[in-house]
Amino acid sequence: MSFDADVAVVGGGLGGLSAAISAAKEGLSVVLLERGAYSGSKNVSGGRIYVHSLLKLIPDALERAPLERPITRETYEVRCGDRRVTFTFQKRNRDSFSVLRAKLDDWLSHEAEAAGVLTSFDTQVTGARREGGGITVETNRGEFKVPLVIEADGVTAPTSRYLGIRRLTPEQFMVGVKEVVATKPELPEDEGEAKVVLGLTAGLKGGGFLYTNRESVSIGFTVKVESVQEKLVKTSELIEDYRESLGIEGEVLEYSAHLIPYMGYRGLPPLYAPNLMVVGDAAGMLISDGFVIRGMDLAIGSGTIAGQVAAKLREMNNFTRTDIYQSQLEDSFVMRDIKAAWKSFKGLSNPRFYEVYPQVICDVLDSMFSVGDRRLLKVAQERLRKEGLGLTSLARDLLWFT
Repeated sequence: MSFDADVAVVGGGLGGLSAAISAAKEGLSVVLLERGAYSGSKNVSGGRIYVHSLLKLIPDALERAPLERPITRETYEVRCGDRRVTFTFQKRNRDSFSVLRAKLDDWLSHEAEAAGVLTSFDTQVTGARREGGGITVETNRGEFKVPLVIEADGVTAPTSRYLGIRRLTPEQFMVGVKEVVATKPELPEDEGEAKVVLGLTAGLKGGGFLYTNRESVSIGFTVKVESVQEKLVKTSELIEDYRESLGIEGEVLEYSAHLIPYMGYRGLPPLYAPNLMVVGDAAGMLISDGFVIRGMDLAIGSGTIAGQVAAKLREMNNFTRTDIYQSQLEDSFVMRDIKAAWKSFKGLSNPRFYEVYPQVICDVLDSMFSVGDRRLLKVAQERLRKEGLGLTSLARDLLWFT
């Protein structure tokens, strides 16, 4: 069979664009299929990128990429009704930035075109089948026949499902809801803040976020899909309550909601099959440890590796040996960091971290800063006892984060 290109990349987000750029730099012919009118038109994230993997792909990205603000302040906030606990860490290093995906992805797509990638926008993949020693990708614009597909089509991974190697279940996902609000942050121009907020998601398993951009703020939350189903909460209403609770005022410039992978290291789907490699969200690559959520650097890192492996497969003249991709991932920061976050990932599935422990923290601090009984351990025990728990239960839960 004759092929239309060496590689078809399905999806024009950060993972797909990184794979396309990486493969094109190795001299492969690459076609990228993106369902949106441009890269970034349908891509959503909270809005923070750790730039190490981007700099490996494009060394001068700090000078040229449309990044918003360097994150210099890490804030964690726990809410208990009208009580709150807040701490802020002022950082020295500037290893992460707030971003707006519509700008960043569009910029990276132009980098891909400059590298020789042929991009087809407004192209919806409707099926995929194996034939002639490769994969035929079916789209609304016709069929593309290639010996290798790099899948970067989002968390629901339709290409994998078309090929029969993936099934979806609700517990594998979180839903993220986000607004970009036109209000200028009260920070110096060269500083930015990332805030994690616990206790404003109506008891749902998850938490909120706030990122400062140059002329706006990105706010929102991520909660487990099964938790939303259990409590029958409308996330569209919850985001309004969340914005009001944060005291954020201004015109809502953007509203978006999308599914986020929530799988952890041991729950990852198949990352490869003959003639197929899966990157980014489609591969379930997300780290959530209670303090930070990382996905963009993992998407770029896995995409870069997939592009490099594609070159090796062409050199071997064997596009079925995609197991090489898995081994390369295991030797990289991508799988190392996902594996390291596994314990805390499991711990965050415990509803007590969203419903009980914030109240314990606030009760202890109430006692600490009040006249009267200041035996803090006793206060903690009494609150835990009301919930049918003891200090042993608390210690056991906290071990997940050690």
